Amino acid sequence: MKFLKIFGALIIVQLLVWAAAHFYFSANKSVLLVVADTSFSMKKNFPEVKSWISNFESKRRYSTVLIGTDKAALGELADLKSMDVIFRTSFGKLTNENLTRLYSHIAADKRILLSDGSLTPSGWEVIKF
Repeated sequence: MKFLKIFGALIIVQLLVWAAAHFYFSANKSVLLVVADTSFSMKKNFPEVKSWISNFESKRRYSTVLIGTDKAALGELADLKSMDVIFRTSFGKLTNENLTRLYSHIAADKRILLSDGSLTPSGWEVIKF
């Protein structure tokens, strides 16, 4: 009987810790900024980039994922009607000036650039395709 009481107490403690962690992380979500390079040279990689974004989003339960391109900031990934909006245009070239102009004011815990690796801006994690 003593064993059952101890086991029950441990289960209750574990559930309380899980609930506290869930509420804490739900209230304090990290902000992740993902920017897709939509230059013409990346057009052949759009399906792979789209798959990467889907997988990334599915693994980030306690995070807010902001999405954008090298041409425009699009907002929260969860608010997009379709991920095809990200890849509707492919022109121009990725520049550091565009990234700075569009995303320097956004306070993100992590900045990820999905590109071909031709540009490696400081403060960004570059995922090469």
